[in-house]
Amino acid sequence: MLSIGIVGSGIAGLHLGLYLQQAGVAATIYSDRTPEQIRAGRIPNFVARFGRTQARERALGLPFLSASEYAASSIHFRINGEQPLTFLGNGAEPMSVLDMRIYLAALHEAFVARDGRVVIGDVQPADLDGLAAEHDLLVVASGRASLTGLFPRMPERSPYTVPQRRLFGGLFRGVRFPEPLGISYNVSPGHGELFQMPFATFEGRVNSILFECIPGGDLDQIVDMRYEDNPHTFESTVLDLLRKHAPVVYERVDRSAFRLTRPRDLLQGAITPVVRRGYVRLTGGAHAIAIGDVHAVVDPILGQGANTASQSAWLLGEEIVAGGPFDEAFCRRAEARIWEHARPAIEWTNASLQPPPPHVVDVFVAAAQHQAVADEISSNFNMPARNWEIFASPEGARAYLDRATRPAANRAA
Repeated sequence: MLSIGIVGSGIAGLHLGLYLQQAGVAATIYSDRTPEQIRAGRIPNFVARFGRTQARERALGLPFLSASEYAASSIHFRINGEQPLTFLGNGAEPMSVLDMRIYLAALHEAFVARDGRVVIGDVQPADLDGLAAEHDLLVVASGRASLTGLFPRMPERSPYTVPQRRLFGGLFRGVRFPEPLGISYNVSPGHGELFQMPFATFEGRVNSILFECIPGGDLDQIVDMRYEDNPHTFESTVLDLLRKHAPVVYERVDRSAFRLTRPRDLLQGAITPVVRRGYVRLTGGAHAIAIGDVHAVVDPILGQGANTASQSAWLLGEEIVAGGPFDEAFCRRAEARIWEHARPAIEWTNASLQPPPPHVVDVFVAAAQHQAVADEISSNFNMPARNWEIFASPEGARAYLDRATRPAANRAA
C-alpha cells in the first residue's frame, strides 16, 4: 500500500494529509506539537483564508472552519498622502478570519479522528533518510530553519536577500470593527502598512492589528519594544502609531479599553521572502519534496502565504494520487505545477513590497472613483493571478482600466 510521510503540521502538511487520507492513501504526519500545545502556543501569524481555500476545506469535509461567525466580506483601503485615497471593496466571497492556533489544532484532530497516523517529535535533517526509507515519498512541510536549509534558494525567483518589512502584530481589545465588517488595509508611504482584522479567537471576536514596517521608518520602532518591560508604554506606542499612520482605525479606538489580550497573542520579527528548490536528493538516494514555507516564504502584505500553501498541498496531493514512481522526474513535474500556480501570488506580493509605480497608482485612483474596480480588486485577492495581470505592467493596468471604466453601453458594444 502506498505510504506518504509528511514532516510538518502547518496548513500545507495538514491539508496534504487530509487530502491523501480522503483519497485512500496512507499518510503519516510528523508533528513537533500536539493539538493542545498548538492551542497553548504563541500566535504564529494573522491569516485571512480566501474563498478557494475554504472551498478546499469543504471538499475535505471541514465546513465548520469557514462558519459565518468567522467571516469578513470587505476590504477598507486607505492610502495616506496629501490627498488620501480611500475606497471600500466588497469581495465576491467572504474571507474566514480565524486564529490559526484554533484552526491548525482542529485540522490536526480531524486527521487523527479519521484514523490518521501522527508521530509527535522533533525531526532533524539527520532523520530524513530514515523517514524516507519508511515511505514511498517524503514531503517536507515544516518551515524550521534546519530543514529549509536543505532546499537551495532559487535566486531567479527570489529578488530579496534581506527582509523588506519587519513585522509586529497582536490581538487587541478596545477597537470597534469597521462597517461593513471586514479588513482595514492602510498604507503609509515610506513607513509601511497597517491591517486591522476582526479575528475569531479563544475569547470570541477581537481585533488583530498587524504592522508591516519598512526598516528605518516610523513604524519600525514597535518591533524592538518589549511588551513585558512596560505594557502601558507599549500599548501607548501602538496607539500613537495608529493615530499617525492609520487614522481611520484610531478613530474606532476606545483608549480606556485598548489593551493586548494576552502576552502570547503578540508576534514580532521579520522574514525574507524566498523561493527554494522544490525537491532535494537525500544522502540515501531518495528524494524529499517541499511545500509550504519550505518551498516559498511569502511576505504577509497581501495575505497570500497560507492560501498559496494550501493550494500547493492540494496540487501535490493530486500528483501523488495520480501515481508514481516517486523519482526525480515526479518531483520535477510536481515542482513545476506548484510553481505555475503559486507564481502570480508570489510575484504580486514581491512587487507590492516596493513603492507603487504610476500604473498601480492609476488603478488605486480608479478604485476610489469606480465601485466596480474596488470590488474586483478585493475579490481578486482570492484569485491572485487576475490581480497580477492587472498590476504587473502598465499595459495590463491600461487594458484593465479601459475595460472596467468604460460605460456599460460601450462595453456591451
